[in-house]
Amino acid sequence: MDYAFKDGCGDDHGDGTCPICRGEELSPDFIALLERAASGEPVVSMTVEEAAEWIRSL
Repeated sequence: MDYAFKDGCGDDHGDGTCPICRGEELSPDFIALLERAASGEPVVSMTVEEAAEWIRSL
């Protein structure tokens, strides 16, 4: 499977603030989450504390 975001995130913001558009390495877990969300599969639900910890881990 090709890298889903090889051409950027798809938003036409052009300001370079997006880690996807800057070409930064993204967590494989984050990529999998985005691909699941795009495919319509259910996304894992988590508490606010779990979400904050997950965001800090990226």
